[in-house]
Amino acid sequence: MLYYCMDCKRVFNNSSECTYCSCNNVKKLNQNAPVNVIGSKIKGRILKAKSDNVRLIYVDSHKNTIIKDFDVDKIRKIL
Repeated sequence: MLYYCMDCKRVFNNSSECTYCSCNNVKKLNQNAPVNVIGSKIKGRILKAKSDNVRLIYVDSHKNTIIKDFDVDKIRKIL
């Protein structure tokens, strides 16, 4: 089960508080939620979430649909 902080929008596994900013304003991250890969221009939706990996589905610049795995600490929630 993955959660995200409402303040810094970072994704993590702990449900009690944010591991990055120590905030208690935490919500559950649902499947098909829009996310961003930190450090790149990739924006996609969550296809499947495991404990430490997230499988994203996104469309590249040539209109190809791509499914790729990313680490949880490289994902950020989009509004």
